Amino acid sequence: MKKHGAVAAGHDVTARAAADVLGAGGNAFDAVIAAMWAACVAEPVLASLGGGGFVMTRPAGKPPQLYDFFVETPLAKRPREELEFESCIASFAGGVTQEFHGGYGSVATPGVVAGMFKLHDDLGTLPMATLGEPALVAARGGIELNAFQRYVMGIVTPLLAFSADSRLVFGKPGHQDADGFDLLDEGDLHHQPDLADSIDYLLRTGADGFYHGDLGHALVTECREYGGYLSGRDLADYRVLLRDPILIAGRKGRFVLNPPPASGGVLVGFGLKLARDVELGAFGSSRHLEAISRILHATGLVRSEYGASPTILADEFCESYRTMIGERPLSQNGTTHISVVDGDGNLASATLSNGSSSGRMVPGTGIMLNNMLGEADLSPDGFHHWPCGVRMTSMMTPALYLAMNGDAIALGSGGSNRIRSTMMQVMLNIDAFDMTLHGAVAAPRLHVEDDLLSVEPGFDAALLDGLGLEDQHRWDAEDMFFGGVHAAKVSADGQKFSAVGDARRNGHQIVIAPD
Repeated sequence: MKKHGAVAAGHDVTARAAADVLGAGGNAFDAVIAAMWAACVAEPVLASLGGGGFVMTRPAGKPPQLYDFFVETPLAKRPREELEFESCIASFAGGVTQEFHGGYGSVATPGVVAGMFKLHDDLGTLPMATLGEPALVAARGGIELNAFQRYVMGIVTPLLAFSADSRLVFGKPGHQDADGFDLLDEGDLHHQPDLADSIDYLLRTGADGFYHGDLGHALVTECREYGGYLSGRDLADYRVLLRDPILIAGRKGRFVLNPPPASGGVLVGFGLKLARDVELGAFGSSRHLEAISRILHATGLVRSEYGASPTILADEFCESYRTMIGERPLSQNGTTHISVVDGDGNLASATLSNGSSSGRMVPGTGIMLNNMLGEADLSPDGFHHWPCGVRMTSMMTPALYLAMNGDAIALGSGGSNRIRSTMMQVMLNIDAFDMTLHGAVAAPRLHVEDDLLSVEPGFDAALLDGLGLEDQHRWDAEDMFFGGVHAAKVSADGQKFSAVGDARRNGHQIVIAPD
């Protein structure tokens, strides 16, 4: 029997996979699992079976709970000279460049496969084979490469060209050699038959196929022979962790946020608590702009001083979370998000990441591996100095908003370290400024990094001139730099739905409403 609900995601194939599952009678958790499988096919730089993520859940009538299946640092290290750990320069719009590192030596223990199967075991209702079918069909039949995904691929072209396996997946036929590599073009049909076979294998074998079976064996063999850290023990010992979320009171509802060791929820919570206690004025007013810019600046300063320690939150959080972030390496790279709600009141908010991709795939599988160990933010003292066997922290903030009137929203964003400012502003738009879901996501945003205020178009220039933060970068168009919030909402009675996929990141939304 069809289940009513709403979906928002970063690709039409991802959103449609979730909507089809709702249409087949699955709940929000079935739908978000189907969308996660599909995102690994349709959004292959941002999501992968070789990456990690989180799902914030709220089963109807039960407390929210976070599923943490983010990547983990290896249990043991090996000499630097044995590692495959190569520098690659990525190019962004405007000529901005950033150094990444790829190769097997950049790969942390993946968690996506474990996360999907654990979520399914706990909260799913339809067979996993049904949930993976849309991804399987898309990988075999091919997906037309859209402008946004082509743009994302273009940023990390050096990593996608890193290995022969990756070049075969992402390169044009006849242009897949190391010396003559060209990415697929927008509009090309992107086939991934090896990934389809891997999905089929996992649907038959479960998570064991990745962590104890043929896929895991192939990954460990490659790492051992070609310069990676991961061993059979890393895969065998990996566990999905269930955590109680951070709960922050708003003006007209509660914010449900990703807890430590992730840092994003703590920082967003800090900003929301500050905003709750100050007069914000009308949206776009001088008071609003000054208050938000100061709060974002304060959040950045607190992050620099405390490393997003939970001590920045209220007293009741201090003892529980005091030391959970400080020692953990921080990962904050390419991400995608999926939000699903259903008419029974189930909520699911999933954020996935593969870093910027390692350029290495498990041979013959089509599974691109993460490069979470290859980012400069991991250690201020240099690479390879992370503590062994710990869950890495992340800026990712899958979240829920539970309004006092019973309405509920699942939401989250990609956007690297801008996630904290993006999520804070969108949630304030909903809670403090009474915006519709569409208005809250579409409204212009600010971001503060150090003392630089970045501003989307839409605010009064004269008011911006008068702000305390005088060092400003005023963008001439909205941009993925400011995140991409995909959000879905269900009313208290389960009869009204809305969803918004953020245009900044190719958002798509589907609503399955009662007749």
